[in-house]
Amino acid sequence: MTHASDPVVTASRIAQLDQYMAEHVLAPSGACVCRRLGSCRESALGGRRSASRPEAAFAAGQLSHVGHHYDLVLDGVPERTLVIAMETGRAREGVTLKQRHAEVMQSAGLAFTARNPHMRGVTSALRLAVGREPGPDRAGELLHLNGVRSPVHLFDAYAMANMRLCSAVVSGTTRSLGNATMSRNCAPHMAATIAILQPTLCIVQGVEVHKALTTLMGRRRQITPNLERTKIAGVDTLVAAFNHPSAMRLTDHWGRLTSVPYLHGTVVPTIRTARQWLQQRS
Repeated sequence: MTHASDPVVTASRIAQLDQYMAEHVLAPSGACVCRRLGSCRESALGGRRSASRPEAAFAAGQLSHVGHHYDLVLDGVPERTLVIAMETGRAREGVTLKQRHAEVMQSAGLAFTARNPHMRGVTSALRLAVGREPGPDRAGELLHLNGVRSPVHLFDAYAMANMRLCSAVVSGTTRSLGNATMSRNCAPHMAATIAILQPTLCIVQGVEVHKALTTLMGRRRQITPNLERTKIAGVDTLVAAFNHPSAMRLTDHWGRLTSVPYLHGTVVPTIRTARQWLQQRS
């Protein structure tokens, strides 16, 4: 298989996304400038219309990750993979695109077993997206791209965006207090992200994430129970919708490699079918 990327095009996408976020979400000063911030904060912390929630913490402006080799071309077929989750669930505010990239690439430096269940699930999905099998080996996470001297990690060849660019959690934990108001208010930012990144495949992590994303989806055509072709923000894309990799029930969990029927029975065949569709459309 011939692997290549177009980092010039990707750099242009990153610049466009950075500009959009600076104007609508996180200003260069570090201030969150989203016009819906007050509504989201009140929905999570309480305020004029609801009781105060002193146990809640709210972190604003947590931006997306875009790998520097996001614009992949595999055997002549463009493959741009966007993983969509709900929120970071962290208390850190004002996370820029560059900082988020650095965080994800720090995870790339870890062994598969040292990553959290979410990122282990991401690893398995990305291996499948480039035609490989899930596994813990380092070699299976590295791409040898034409014209690039050093191997490129899969984490630098995909994008990851959250439905909510702010997190609401129980103070001192990662337990989410996010809600439908936050998802609804953030939907325009997801639409803008997809319009800029133009993913060919969206891998959605979580039932509630998919529910929120459907508000942006039009001209939907079901391919398999977990895969559909749709249009989001004018972009024709495939959406593969799964449980979250760290789902509590063993039958739903796929953030590890052993004793995970959901990974091999649902995730593997769905992403394989998505790749076949991309190859046929090319």
